[in-house]
Amino acid sequence: MIRLALARLGDALDSPGFVRASRLVGLLALCVSFWLVVSQDRQAQCLADFAEASASSSKARALAAEQDRQAQDEVFRAVARDPRSAITAINEYVARRDATDALRAANPVPEPPSVACPRP
Repeated sequence: MIRLALARLGDALDSPGFVRASRLVGLLALCVSFWLVVSQDRQAQCLADFAEASASSSKARALAAEQDRQAQDEVFRAVARDPRSAITAINEYVARRDATDALRAANPVPEPPSVACPRP
């Protein structure tokens, strides 16, 4: 009984239909694997691009914040030394703030990966 079942199974596995079906499944698996590798590579590149843009933006924005603090400190020092120079110091501060605002505008925070790197 078991020998007969094994013989029938062997015949079924040797049939041309089974061979074609197994080749088709293998080809399909190969195509899906290739697609997954390409998709994963695209996702990794998108995340790397996001990290680079984020680091660049953060560096520029940190520089702008430092320049803002320095300008503000200079206003306080100028007013503390000579209260009559307050208007001049404030005007200089406003000009420096305009420059740092432009620096921030030129270096926006990038879109988060959930937006910039859509999943396939």
